[in-house]
Amino acid sequence: MSSTADESNRYEQPLPADRESLSERHRRLRRERWRRRRQRLHWRHLLRGRVRPLLAAGLAGVLLGAGGTPWQAQAGPFAPDEVCWGALSRDDLAPIFREPENVKAVEAPVLHGGNSMDGPAGSCQLTNSDGDVWALTARVHRLDDRAGDDGKWADEFLSARLTPLGGGLLGMASDNRAWLAIPDGCLGRPDDLDGPAVVDIAQGTWIGDMEPRTEERNAMARMVVKLVNKVSAHLGCTGTIADPVERLPKAARYTRTEKPDALCGIKGLTLGKKRKPNKYPMITDGHGPVRTCDRDITGSQWKQRLMTVEDPRLAAIFMRMTLDDGDRVSSAVGYGGLGPNLGVFRARCQAGATVFLVQANDAGMSADVRTLFPRYVEAEAARLGCGPLKLKLS
Repeated sequence: MSSTADESNRYEQPLPADRESLSERHRRLRRERWRRRRQRLHWRHLLRGRVRPLLAAGLAGVLLGAGGTPWQAQAGPFAPDEVCWGALSRDDLAPIFREPENVKAVEAPVLHGGNSMDGPAGSCQLTNSDGDVWALTARVHRLDDRAGDDGKWADEFLSARLTPLGGGLLGMASDNRAWLAIPDGCLGRPDDLDGPAVVDIAQGTWIGDMEPRTEERNAMARMVVKLVNKVSAHLGCTGTIADPVERLPKAARYTRTEKPDALCGIKGLTLGKKRKPNKYPMITDGHGPVRTCDRDITGSQWKQRLMTVEDPRLAAIFMRMTLDDGDRVSSAVGYGGLGPNLGVFRARCQAGATVFLVQANDAGMSADVRTLFPRYVEAEAARLGCGPLKLKLS
């Protein structure tokens, strides 16, 4: 029996010159060089360079053929380095996941049927051995209030815990939530009834009672920008958004110096001379699309929220609230409603449609809502230059 070396040498012996043309010899030498090179390659190298997209496409074809579904599972040794439509590297995941190299991705591709009302849609879920509680979900969708479910989105993604991304971007980020609108130049600016198309990412409980973590906040901001850049390119749009982290202010923290006559930092806003604030609020830090003050935060919920939505594109998602909820409230420049636990008012300010909201998640705070709502709306309207507003209850 011949040895391995003998077998190799047998295949490397050239044919006599009179039996082999020059072109055949060149082809044979190229085949031999490629065979020797292939033997030296480790299987991991197949996932690098130009080979990776071919393997990814082949794997997707196998999955589609086996299951007949647009979902793509990316896990195991042949998972690509980039996840969520090729936007995020394993390094991007390192600040969020303990084992970024073992993160598994399940993706639904971004689809856009050309209907401006629906907008693009897609999703990506990332998990690893830490379990579902640490899973991260990215979504592409349009914000609107036609289904009446964007109130929950506002609860989470307009929280005071999130920092505006700045630089003219319509987006925010915290240590466990981030969102960013796809640029108007890509899909067009939405009208007054449609919210923007956004990419958002979420991980774990949406509010924590611990101090916000800046490193994770910065990682979430970077990831959502990379996702928007990738989705925009997929939609055929040009241009990219730069890394926003350098311009971000410090992450919002609890306010420990609130004055009883300046609730949520608004001079003159009070519950009365005998009522003193007993909880530290959290207030949006930095100028952005919203200014939110969350009060009495316990665990994963706030008990009271005062919020001003300054960007007209976001104001659209509160249209149903302003038309349907509570007793009618009006003024010369706006309209809204006031109920037991919610007061909401939409006014026309210098920048366009603006929404003012006072909300309670505790049935025992109805009296506070009715007291604070008109005072808050009038104070914030004056700050934005669209006052004075005198609200009238129908």
